[in-house]
Amino acid sequence: MRQEEIEQIARRTADEVLARVYGVPELALHIAEHEATGHGIVVDKALAERTPCKCFTYDTDEYAWSPGVVGLISERKTPEDFAKFCAVGKEPASPGAAERFTKLKGAISEAHEEWEKKGEGLAGWWAQVGKTLAEKGIAL
Repeated sequence: MRQEEIEQIARRTADEVLARVYGVPELALHIAEHEATGHGIVVDKALAERTPCKCFTYDTDEYAWSPGVVGLISERKTPEDFAKFCAVGKEPASPGAAERFTKLKGAISEAHEEWEKKGEGLAGWWAQVGKTLAEKGIAL
């Protein structure tokens, strides 16, 4: 085995270990948008249409995130977007995505309720999300 092949295997192994240890960090942003609006917001349609989605199942619903879309798309809530932006392919999200989704969704929902009571702007919403995540010991 050549040194280059060994290094390539080592990099892939390290990436997989980090993904399992740290979960899915970018998932937090997508869940936050999903909780705030109920769906993903397309910011780059061309990118979203030409790249595969990362998917996971929560409860009985399939969720995905895609480059070019901020927030989660759901097969149940937004089937048109799901079909369009996952047409290139659906890749499984890293192990633990559904568990991380459950934790983050609960914390962000709680923060959203507190934020609504205060009636603050977007900065206040993010501050409340950060506070609630910290209180629950959830790192981003």
